[in-house]
Amino acid sequence: MELKMEAIYNKTLSATALIGFIAFLLLSLKATPFSPIPIYGAIAFAAIMFTGYFLTNYLLYGQDPALFILACFITELGLIMLYRINPAVFLKQINWFALGVLAFILSSIVIKYWVKLQINPLYFFVITIILLVIPLVFGVEKGGSRSWIQLAGYSFQPSELAKITFVLFLAGRLKDGRIDKVLWLTGEVLAAVGLLALARDLGGAMLFYLTALALVFAATSRWDLTAAGLAVSGVAAVLGYYLFGHVRVRVEAWLNPWQDVPGRGYQIVQSLFAIAQGGFFGTGLGLGHPEYIPAVTTDFIFSGFSEEFGFLGAAALIIVYFLLVYRGIKISLTVRDSFLALVALGISTLFGLQIFTIIGGVIKLIPMTGVTLPFMSYGGSSMVMSFISLGILNGIRLNERREEADG
Repeated sequence: MELKMEAIYNKTLSATALIGFIAFLLLSLKATPFSPIPIYGAIAFAAIMFTGYFLTNYLLYGQDPALFILACFITELGLIMLYRINPAVFLKQINWFALGVLAFILSSIVIKYWVKLQINPLYFFVITIILLVIPLVFGVEKGGSRSWIQLAGYSFQPSELAKITFVLFLAGRLKDGRIDKVLWLTGEVLAAVGLLALARDLGGAMLFYLTALALVFAATSRWDLTAAGLAVSGVAAVLGYYLFGHVRVRVEAWLNPWQDVPGRGYQIVQSLFAIAQGGFFGTGLGLGHPEYIPAVTTDFIFSGFSEEFGFLGAAALIIVYFLLVYRGIKISLTVRDSFLALVALGISTLFGLQIFTIIGGVIKLIPMTGVTLPFMSYGGSSMVMSFISLGILNGIRLNERREEADG
């Protein structure tokens, strides 16, 4: 059975590489004059993907190959769109992809062998708070939020790492299936969320808060706390609307973007036009105009992808994301250790919420929040931390397999 599954994974990996070669070849042929750079990019991507896959299979026998393959496929689609929009951004992103694959392998090994270290969840909470305070003191503002650190020409978001430490903190506090001090835990969660709100990173604040609610409910099955938490989130949403000007702009653009198309509604209108232009089958790779969409390499990459690959391509991408989140949830359900199960669930929940938030925002289902689309949007910190998160899921599965083998 395992040999049969391995053969399926190998074929899937080969198909992924083939899709990339075809897409990048089309981009090369479209360039005037002919440019071999996309073909070099396809070779580089395939080399990184195959190296990472065979290394993990050799070093980490018993892993979940689907996690890595699905992440690589999504990354490949992102790289195709990034080259299509901005070749300079593509070259940076493929370097981040290589670093992300290395981080995936290392985090898988760490979780497999050293996960049994008993670390007080308070330490994870302190690290989370420090990571969220650093941008407030030393950070720079981008896209309306002060959540970035600039060093030697590179910028990164400490909140991406804070997502992981926050999940580890919550899993440690909730692993016994009860909350000893409800008000104390509430204060800790609100402290993290409040720091994100101070940085005007309201999308991040929402992700942290809803992930905390999901883990509290999964660990304790307490409907009263969940209902109270949802009520508080509703009050916070209303306060955010009146306290933050950019929140009002986004909500008004969501409610009626046609009222001010050249101004506050410009982003979402261009996004909707692009998706509508794509129709069912898309305009074709290289034949759309994703460059008309503001922030198309980051917040609105799904809109650019939908324009050129159509509804069918966008639906297929959503299914791949669904499978990725499903694999994470499946791992959480098969783990006997409550701490590891909650960590796996927390990471899977973060992925799911982030995907829903950004796709829901660009199709005008919900207001835009400015979070990135995992593995697809341009961004080094998002790419590397997403692969680390997957590595943690993979390491948890490996640890469970090792426990089963030991009896």
